[in-house]
Amino acid sequence: MAVLPALAYGFATLFKMRELVRCFTGAKIRQSKSELVAEYGPDRIAVGFDFGAIVFINVPGEERARVLEAVVREIAPDEPHPPLEEDFLIEVREGAQPTVRFDRVIVPALEPAFVDVITILLAQSVSIDYYEEDLQEILASLSSRTDKLAKTGRLPGSSRELTRFIGAALSTKNQVVAALAVLDKVYNELRGMLEIDERFRALEFKLRTIQDTLEVFLDLGHSRRSVILELTVILLILIEVALAIAGHH
Repeated sequence: MAVLPALAYGFATLFKMRELVRCFTGAKIRQSKSELVAEYGPDRIAVGFDFGAIVFINVPGEERARVLEAVVREIAPDEPHPPLEEDFLIEVREGAQPTVRFDRVIVPALEPAFVDVITILLAQSVSIDYYEEDLQEILASLSSRTDKLAKTGRLPGSSRELTRFIGAALSTKNQVVAALAVLDKVYNELRGMLEIDERFRALEFKLRTIQDTLEVFLDLGHSRRSVILELTVILLILIEVALAIAGHH
């Protein structure tokens, strides 16, 4: 029996696999458009995902630190803070039935199918934590805007700024959706243990709240522009009338 540590790291940056591969040296690399697998040896694997997460299974701390430092330096230099971290255990027990417990998953062997299931779910879990931070910042900004609207009766910010704000919220939602998938019994059990569905629904509710409120802001912004346009037209007509009267006299 062997108990292998699995550590997941979440970034704000989306990864391109051709760039991420440069951060793994001394490992056998397999990659696709959305995923990279770095094999260091028996039972030592790292998997990177394009939505901004890396999962290490039984990789020594020195190598993890080196890879993460390379990622921050070469791919994600604008990260707002160090990557979020989440840990889990993989117990490899020959002949055992695949089982999920509160702190570990038990598998008969560290086969590629199990590695795929475990790493994608841990990556999703740590990414949801990161998205939760992003949404809290968006909600704080939204609260500030609504407070100003309530106090002054004026819509803060330009329509273009609000449109970008909505775009950022929708982009975050799309990233969360892209990080979710379905597979087999182990996948579903581990998914339940990590509460990914419940956490995703909580994020989705916040995103809907943000989107609905900002759409109201945009409607107010469009109304404000319409009023300004109408006033401009009236002013131009008055100027034209005034010039005509002056010319007549």
